[in-house]
Parts: sequence; C-alpha cells; structure tokens
Amino acid sequence: MVRLKRPAPALACILVLSASAALAQTNSAHRSADVVAGKPHRLGVYGNVQKDCTSGPLPTVRVVTPPRHGELNVRSGKLKAGRISRCPKLEATAQGIFYKASPTYKGADEVSYEVRSASGKVESHTVRITVKDTQAPDAKPDQDAEL
Repeated sequence: MVRLKRPAPALACILVLSASAALAQTNSAHRSADVVAGKPHRLGVYGNVQKDCTSGPLPTVRVVTPPRHGELNVRSGKLKAGRISRCPKLEATAQGIFYKASPTYKGADEVSYEVRSASGKVESHTVRITVKDTQAPDAKPDQDAEL
C-alpha cells in the first residue's frame, strides 16, 4: 500500500501566493471589429518603448482561438515617427495582428490571442468580428493594412 503525504501548510501558502501573483499580471480585453471580406484588418499593434525612447524586446504573440472563417497573421515592422507622442522621433519596432476573412464569407467570426511582454505581463484579447462585403464609405482603403 502506498501512502501519499499531505503537503506542508507553508508549501500550500506559497503556491497560492504564486498563483495570485500570476493572476495579477494578466489583463483581458473583449471588443468587436467590423471588417471587409478578403481585406486585411489590423486588430492591434504591440511593441515595447523604453523610458529613454528606444525600442525594447518585442512581446510574443500566441493565438489561443484561431478564426473559423479566415486567417490571423502576426507581422513585424516599424511604426512611423510621430505615432508615439512621448517619443515623437522614434520609429519603434512593433508587431501587428491582422485578420483577413475568406473573400466569399459574410457573417460572424471570433479570434482570441495573448500578448506576453518581456517582463512577463500577459494580455488576453478576444475579438468578435463582423465580416461585411463592402467597405464603409468614410474608411481609408489601406489604413487597416499598415502596421
């Protein structure tokens, strides 16, 4: 007969505190987006700008729930100077998350992804997507395709 020992109470407290600390570092965001079928649409841009206005290590992106009616891509690039108000001359490196629905699909889709910073902070994003067949009249044609 094998007997299992119970963990010491101090060990149990350490595990609980560690789990609490991990939970405190996670943020969640839920939002929606209207997109045009067959056209790339930027869902987010993520980078790391240091206090001295230099680019830091890029965060990592992990797809949790892929889209059912399109594709989700991560692209690296540089933001144009002036996009970050506190560092107006910086062309920061960043990663953009882009969704592109199948050209013939119209309807609802959803994606979920996580962004983990170099410091370990995790942001969870869930985006409910409405795919339409025409572009909004006031939208700029290429604004969603750029980083």
